[in-house]
Amino acid sequence: MAGIRDVAKRAGVSIATVSRVLNEDPTLSVTDETKEKIAEAVAFLNYKKKVSNTKMKDSIIIITTVSESDELEDPYFRRIRRGIQMAAEARKIAIKQTIRLSETPLDEEELKKCGAVLMIGQVLPEVTALVKQLNPKLIVIDDPQTDPQVDAIYTNFQAATYAHLDRLYQQGHRNIAFIGGKRILLDAKGTRYECEEDQRQLAYEWWMREKGLDDYVHVYLNGWSTLDGMKAGEELIQAQAQSLPSAIMVGNDPIAVGVYRALKKNNIRIPEDVSIVSFDNIEVAEYLTPSLSTVSIHTEEIGKLAVSLAKEMLTEDKKIPVHVIVSYEMIVRESEKEVRSL
Repeated sequence: MAGIRDVAKRAGVSIATVSRVLNEDPTLSVTDETKEKIAEAVAFLNYKKKVSNTKMKDSIIIITTVSESDELEDPYFRRIRRGIQMAAEARKIAIKQTIRLSETPLDEEELKKCGAVLMIGQVLPEVTALVKQLNPKLIVIDDPQTDPQVDAIYTNFQAATYAHLDRLYQQGHRNIAFIGGKRILLDAKGTRYECEEDQRQLAYEWWMREKGLDDYVHVYLNGWSTLDGMKAGEELIQAQAQSLPSAIMVGNDPIAVGVYRALKKNNIRIPEDVSIVSFDNIEVAEYLTPSLSTVSIHTEEIGKLAVSLAKEMLTEDKKIPVHVIVSYEMIVRESEKEVRSL
């Protein structure tokens, strides 16, 4: 079994730093990169800090739709997991098991016995219903379309999308395209189902039509990675070569990196020719040239709030389900500019 020394060695930091990070020492000042290295080491080694007098009722099981390799590459989900890990350590709640739906079937007996369940990502409604039946203390993370009778925590991507678009509109943009990925839902066996129901895409389409900009609605859905962004960017350039949009809204920052590359390859300048806005505010966004306007999602706080809600379920007689909407922060940088109104 891995110990704290193994975590420190893998993360390349001292044992004291690992201990203080995991215990959320408020006097410790470390970079997000260091925190992420420690979180990656904890997840990779399946390190579990010893918690004295922890009973089964004071434990949680994590169900996630994200594979281990994808989680390590995606800061969004990695930070949610880091928030869960930190809060669980602080509140002395044991994380008994992590079930990755894409790799492992549901452990129904363990789900019945544990105190509460945190489910990260988007699944078919019948999966949520099954888990809720096995353990009523269920909290869904990162799915705004969760049934109102199930506790959930997420960011209001619709409001964030509208905020981006309202700002672009005030700058004179009308021909605004969208590049993103399809909404991916998993069933109990890890089978993937795709549909065009991502909240950012739907909000974009609704907003454009409300503004009477139906003729400018152009949606390109390839996937959520940087490579997908490159491919979608190339498709947009080929399809709209005669009338490029003045702005492109992108579903997340990794996609935006790919879009940047596609535009640069075709000698299209940002923001002189096309403005770009995105979501997530991953570290690289600030260091792109030009720096990327994006939405900062408080993913670590989402994880911490989920554990707080679980603690409330474990210690109090909570009967009414709640949906907690976590705020976002708009980060305006150099990738957008005003244009002459059409």
